[in-house]
Amino acid sequence: MIEVLTAEVFQTRAREKLLAYEIYQDEGEHLASTILRGRDNLSKLEWLESKDTGQKMLAASTVAEMAVDFVTLAYSAGANLAELRAFYPLVMETWLAHEKYHVAYGKSLLGATSTAATYALLGDAFHYVNRMVCFGILLGWGEQLSHVARIIKHKNPRMDGMLERLLSYYVPGRDTSITTCTRHLPYFKTLKVFNASPEARPALMAEYLEVWYEASRRESYYDSHTRDTSFKGYWSWEAAAITFLLDIDDTSYRNAEFYPAELVDFARRAKLDRVYG
Repeated sequence: MIEVLTAEVFQTRAREKLLAYEIYQDEGEHLASTILRGRDNLSKLEWLESKDTGQKMLAASTVAEMAVDFVTLAYSAGANLAELRAFYPLVMETWLAHEKYHVAYGKSLLGATSTAATYALLGDAFHYVNRMVCFGILLGWGEQLSHVARIIKHKNPRMDGMLERLLSYYVPGRDTSITTCTRHLPYFKTLKVFNASPEARPALMAEYLEVWYEASRRESYYDSHTRDTSFKGYWSWEAAAITFLLDIDDTSYRNAEFYPAELVDFARRAKLDRVYG
């Protein structure tokens, strides 16, 4: 489990300046305890036998989303990146549990008529998928993204152009010809970066980051720093993942407000270690 930082450590390492320690501490402790309790329940035969398929699915969904939120909050607070990397397989474990119980619900009498996707890319669940994919890429767990690709395929009426391109670096058969994004702004602008020549990409990414927050004004995370515990930090995770995958020179934007540069540096160092280590 990721350690919740002390106030003293938080003050020196916090990456998100709008995040208050009191909010971080309360939410971090809540997420950690709920994730552990939820995983424990989902492993107990007695607890499982007392719940119907819908209740089990809801519990697994909650734990899976909280696990992604915990990584997000921890990054914003200044957690060690090696610690975040070590935690990612546990997050994937919660996603696989959610997949298991969502599929089981769809096969049950309770969920037989349900058309709901495990993670509906047309809705706010997109943001959990985006983070899960980007964390997988940047924390060095690309080989696990085939699970995410399979999970989001379940009952989703449309795939997302940006996510398909990100996943294509690790999962064969992704449709990189899709020209739309399910959430549109700000994400569809990343497609220009993928399609551009290498020399044009730094300027396009700098432009993307410059307008990222205001372009996100219809997204659930917009202005979330005014809503207490809903705030986990403002970061363009996709900008970091794309920069890493396309090996873009980020000199012109590495100090941009919403760019998680440390994650890109971490991914690049890990890649060099694999190649030359």
